[in-house]
Amino acid sequence: MLFNIVLTELKSRNMKAKIIIFNLIFCLFITSCKEPIVSFEVPQPENVKEQKAFPNKLIGTYYNSENDTELIIREYLIFKRVLTKDTLKISELSTNEIIKNDTLYKIDSDEKYKVVTINDSLFSNYVLFDTVFNLKKTDVLKKFKGYYFLNKTIKKTGFWQVQKLNLTKGVLCINRIETENDIRLLENSTNSKKDTIKPFIVKPTKKQFKEFIKKNGFSTGEIYIKQ
Repeated sequence: MLFNIVLTELKSRNMKAKIIIFNLIFCLFITSCKEPIVSFEVPQPENVKEQKAFPNKLIGTYYNSENDTELIIREYLIFKRVLTKDTLKISELSTNEIIKNDTLYKIDSDEKYKVVTINDSLFSNYVLFDTVFNLKKTDVLKKFKGYYFLNKTIKKTGFWQVQKLNLTKGVLCINRIETENDIRLLENSTNSKKDTIKPFIVKPTKKQFKEFIKKNGFSTGEIYIKQ
């Protein structure tokens, strides 16, 4: 997965801050790159035309209040923006650091960071950007039965991870295949059986894939509100 991280207004000034930042980045990376429990042999649905770009009705910024995350859809890509806040006591500053107006300076270098000072505390923000879908790379977008399907190549195997995207009255849902019930539905729809080795690899026909959707496959997901 393409994984981009942009840090802004970040005061990575001591080992404690660096450890916190590393842990946050590591958790985001693991979440983004977790291998799916189901892989498809070809982009889904099969024998459906690929979309060259996202339509205008999907382009925009969406917000998930549960995890304070923005999802931004552009013509060719989708990325997440996560704002994380950090605090530090002024009394913890070293002799190498000074504050002027709204900026923290390190005397022995050119480093400087935007901060907000309230009483004895400094507040600083950093932003993480995670590109989750990119049509300019190897990702494939398809539209079927009113839904958009995000097909991403799994580099390790060459198979495909598939997510279902839907926008209704300003509410955007991105759903995945993650539950045992999803697995059973796929087994029944495709007349195949999952073995003990993960992931479950399937190649449904367009009709079988339609049946899987109709029976509420892709049951796990995230909800965003259009801004």
